[in-house]
Amino acid sequence: MGFFSNLTGGDQRRDIRQGYKQANAMLDEGYGKSQGYYDQASGLFDPYMQQGGKASGMYSDLLGLNGADARSSAQGVITSDPLFQGQFASDSNAMLRAMNARGQGAGGAAALAGQRVLQQNYGQWMDRYNQAGQQGFQAANAMSGIKAAQGDNAYGFAATKANNAMGQANAMGATRNVGMNNLLGAVGTGLNAYSKFFKPV
Repeated sequence: MGFFSNLTGGDQRRDIRQGYKQANAMLDEGYGKSQGYYDQASGLFDPYMQQGGKASGMYSDLLGLNGADARSSAQGVITSDPLFQGQFASDSNAMLRAMNARGQGAGGAAALAGQRVLQQNYGQWMDRYNQAGQQGFQAANAMSGIKAAQGDNAYGFAATKANNAMGQANAMGATRNVGMNNLLGAVGTGLNAYSKFFKPV
């Protein structure tokens, strides 16, 4: 800016302010982008969490954890499903053919085998809900990891800004004595020069 500004540290303080401003602008830009990526990544797990939550609720109903009415309703959802009915009919027919081939198609063993087929089919459908619920649980764990990293990122951002502010304050403080030091240095140089040229007789 000029000789006087440079002599008193004004130029240094201006450079420090400019550097501080630029550093904060870059930090703000990087932080904003990184937070957006964290949000985007966590959002990818939302469908799995929602699906898993519904499946887990259905599984709890099937186990009777939410009362008899909820269990009855959940069982009706399974047994009324065409895919369940088709698979159960196919497995039952295969079982009856096997029992008839052994001459046991009309006895108590056939009825017991029929119950076993029903339980197996019903159990397989319960397992599907349980597995879907576990998938949602895993998605929730993954999202919690992302959110924790996002929190760490926010803390690091704030800590870096705080360090920059302290660095700026210290640097600015160091320039406060520049003018006096330069003035004393100039006086010292002048006195040395004077003593060399004007020696006492």
